[in-house]
Amino acid sequence: MRMKGLVVALVLLGLGSMAEAKFGMSKTRVMLPRVRPPVNALLAETVFLDVRSESPEVTGSHVSLVKGRVEDALRGSDMYRLVDRERGADATLRVSLSALRAEVRDEVRMETKYVKIGERQEWNDKKKKMETKDVYGNRSEPENWRIADGSLSATVVVQGGGGDRTTDVGGSYHKQFKMEGGLPPEASTEESLKRFLVSATADNVIGQITFAPDPVEALLAVNDELKAGNKLAEAGLFQEALEEWNRRTFKGDTEAARLHNVGVAHEALAYKMPPFTPEHRGHLTEAKELYLKALQLDSGEKYFREPPPRVDQSLAYAATATLFMQELADFRDEKHPQPAQRAVSKPASPSKPAAVAPSAPVKLAVSGTPLRNGSFESSLAPWTVTGKGRVAQESGRGSVLEAAASGAPVSTSQSVDVGVGSGAVPLSLDYKVISGEAVIRVQVSYADASGKTRTSNLEVTGGEGPGAWSPWTQDLAALRPKPAKITEIRVNAEGGVVRFDNVAISPR
Repeated sequence: MRMKGLVVALVLLGLGSMAEAKFGMSKTRVMLPRVRPPVNALLAETVFLDVRSESPEVTGSHVSLVKGRVEDALRGSDMYRLVDRERGADATLRVSLSALRAEVRDEVRMETKYVKIGERQEWNDKKKKMETKDVYGNRSEPENWRIADGSLSATVVVQGGGGDRTTDVGGSYHKQFKMEGGLPPEASTEESLKRFLVSATADNVIGQITFAPDPVEALLAVNDELKAGNKLAEAGLFQEALEEWNRRTFKGDTEAARLHNVGVAHEALAYKMPPFTPEHRGHLTEAKELYLKALQLDSGEKYFREPPPRVDQSLAYAATATLFMQELADFRDEKHPQPAQRAVSKPASPSKPAAVAPSAPVKLAVSGTPLRNGSFESSLAPWTVTGKGRVAQESGRGSVLEAAASGAPVSTSQSVDVGVGSGAVPLSLDYKVISGEAVIRVQVSYADASGKTRTSNLEVTGGEGPGAWSPWTQDLAALRPKPAKITEIRVNAEGGVVRFDNVAISPR
């Protein structure tokens, strides 16, 4: 029985070693330089920046630090030109800093530790003599702690450039450190903590108005067969690593590990390209497919589950970035109209946004007053879109509506005049989630038999990930109170990038 138990233990130990083999005890990590699109996109060519202190705690050096960082980011994007006068600027950025507070102090705390508390004499029967042995036990010991606590209130007001909006960009810092473990730079003095808070606020401002760093960490599988490619990847040579990993295929878990690493290479190559380019999206799509194949081959590997949601977030960023660049190009085309015969299309780049042809208006077919065979074609009656939406081309479908609702909700509506009699009045649409976890609802406005205006919200999906096209339908005649006349249909999306087609009301 003891031998059998030993064999079982050795087998389990071997399985544990195999489980660690793909990623190793000490993980091989690579940082990938992802960027995220602006939260409050500036539709502008010229920008006036005003940074000011609203309290005596915020000094001139703090104001200069924020202003310098934001100016560098705007110039570095090469999408805007900073101007010295507010008058005539397409957009104005006002950053207000106030209530800067920083406190750094030390404390001594008594902590219970298992330490040496004495010695005792013990007979060593083998050596036939007394020996001194250490005695251990729990005892309260002093421990030095550093407490760093601070905050900065700040707002950025964007005027023009896509609308006026105010955003809180301040922050706080509340951390404690054991002195023996070392201290981060910001916790060394109160002044260093203040500069840290001010720098963090500058980063928050930059993230609001232009593309900002959002790096991600990826793990590499470390199977022996993949080591040559891993060394190239760790050196940042992902194209060469991709070629190395693609030299041969394997079977089983090793092939799953190879597919995972190839996915990392494609994800890394995507982040080397502007997030609004087809090449960027193409590499991300390829990366996700490879990650899912690796997970399918080895569903028990927990580290294979992390990359697909990460790529979904990046695809959502890409959709938002593409819409932003289209809107920016449309704004500049309107500001500097060119004769049609002189229009030139240039490839987009992160520093020189290309002139993008304006999207066709969002349309829906109308046959009389009901909605029939709805499709977002340019020859059909228009919808009203609120938020980031555009007409996209879908293979086999033609023009569809794409709603980039990852950062903010998107709605599209059309007024109708559909009488409701004794028969059914089906409302139907097709939808496809591109990225994120989409929540889709339809808001129906109608008049009841007494003429009172009513609104009903119908849930299409309460949170759905990427997938194929799906149909949805519901009988509007079943609403309560019962409608006498449908007056408006509004389709709302949030939490992801979604495409819509074939919106229709078909009275029977």
